[in-house]
Amino acid sequence: MENFIKEPTLEEAKKLIESINKEESICIKIPYNVDAILSASLILKYMEKSSAISFSSTNCELEFIQNNGGKSIRFKNTEVFIGNSSFSSVIPITTDDILPILTGISSDAILERRNFTDWEVSVMKNSENLGVTIEKNLKIPSYHNAPIFLSLIESFDPYIPTITGNRENSISLINEIGIDELSKLTELNEGTLNTLIFKVVSLIMKINPKVTRDDIITDRVFYLDYDSLELAFSFIYFLDNLGSKILVDFALNPPIARILINKFREIISKGFSIGAINEDKKFFIVDSNLKSPTLLQIILLQEQKIRKDKPIAIKDGNKLLSSRYFINTEKEGLIEVES
Repeated sequence: MENFIKEPTLEEAKKLIESINKEESICIKIPYNVDAILSASLILKYMEKSSAISFSSTNCELEFIQNNGGKSIRFKNTEVFIGNSSFSSVIPITTDDILPILTGISSDAILERRNFTDWEVSVMKNSENLGVTIEKNLKIPSYHNAPIFLSLIESFDPYIPTITGNRENSISLINEIGIDELSKLTELNEGTLNTLIFKVVSLIMKINPKVTRDDIITDRVFYLDYDSLELAFSFIYFLDNLGSKILVDFALNPPIARILINKFREIISKGFSIGAINEDKKFFIVDSNLKSPTLLQIILLQEQKIRKDKPIAIKDGNKLLSSRYFINTEKEGLIEVES
């Protein structure tokens, strides 16, 4: 008889995953997103025999289930409800797997438009002895080792009107405050930092009048010199562009993250624009040179210009491009679609 646990029981889910690691091989059915792909890849990483990930099979022993009611993990005849917490947060942490796990947790929080759950915070705090650090600070990417102007350009969540994706405006903003272009956030004195925060809040208020300082000063999670927020944005982008294989490779070989982050910075630092947005029967069609439908959705939801229940398609000349994150297809990367 199926055992369905209605209340979130994360400890039970973690025990269930640990029991799965004793299997020699397994098939895992998952949703198509960064968190699910990374957590499934980490499970397969320790299987003794050849195993598989599927986005559609009905014959897998293990299934990650995600819907509006939350998430569940089903293994054979047992199904455990984990609520809003990410799948990655119930994967046993080792130093080899910290980066993919933090990326999975952060990406799920971003895509689900939520704060970290209490369980996720406890997982990260329990990893402090492995080198994870948590601090309260401005929610912009990689402020420890990237210039402030680049951190502001990469700020997809929160989206900062006229600054996110705009190199010239970002540099002008920090120059206006009297900050050197190559300065890092951690080098600012308290007065300059408060001025920057005030400017950022003022800009965000143009799309969200209810925003406060508390909305952009949040728990920030780092491992060594990696920022979980930048990791999440990077792999959301590369899932759209390259497909799931790059995430599997990352789970198996976490150091490739540095190469991909540097590539992501190179792409985003050039800036991007978002033009006209039109809605047809299938898509919100966005005129943009940001080649990531998912990152565009993150921005446009904050601007309240779209609904989450309709896919994003990017207008690229005479073509429309979307990704498997939004549409039911076997193809991966940027996919040409018809309106």
